[in-house]
Amino acid sequence: MSTPKVITVPITDQQHLLFLFIPLKKGFLTQAMGEVQKVKEAAALLTAPTGDLRKTTGVHYFTIYAQADGTPTPGIPVPGFQSYPGKDVLVVMSIYDGQFDDYIRAFFKIDDIVNGLNGLLHLMDEEGIPGVDPDGPTSAKFISGKDRGGVVKNAAAFYCLLMRYNFGDPVFSAGDKKGKYVFGTNFPGLTVAKIIDNYPNADKVWPPVPGEVSYNFPKAQKPDCE
Repeated sequence: MSTPKVITVPITDQQHLLFLFIPLKKGFLTQAMGEVQKVKEAAALLTAPTGDLRKTTGVHYFTIYAQADGTPTPGIPVPGFQSYPGKDVLVVMSIYDGQFDDYIRAFFKIDDIVNGLNGLLHLMDEEGIPGVDPDGPTSAKFISGKDRGGVVKNAAAFYCLLMRYNFGDPVFSAGDKKGKYVFGTNFPGLTVAKIIDNYPNADKVWPPVPGEVSYNFPKAQKPDCE
């Protein structure tokens, strides 16, 4: 039996999981989703000063879900997402390319995104969580404090703040083995940048300028389980 070929996937080409459970002040879900919408809309302006934001962030897809304190996750009969008691929770999941800090830093190139992230900091509630210093140098309160400069001037602290609530492991790559969860991929090393650069007619299917193309999504059918 021949020895299989070994292909080394560079860190910049690896796919990683972001899975955040961000504690929010109770009753501020609407405001939090408003800040999320600002970030989403700003990120749709795909041409940042450093080029196509889709390439620099490397986001394959993302999901954002807000859930009020004490309410069950809808649609399933077992416990799903849970907030820390007395707080609401913002759940964010994404698959991204490359290193965690490079991924987050890429969003700092657009002011409206930065403003949305700073707005979210003011809605976070880290009080009373075991092992968390709500006034510490990596806390939302500290980073968002007056004259502190927010996420950009406190980038390292902001990375640590996110990592505190990130179930995802920024070291464990999709397709690798022996992580704390199974994380598979059929295409190791296939980055967003490679897709944009190599997919036939990518500039027409997914143009870098918003509004040139709109998309229609016919609804898939779910199983009839009545």
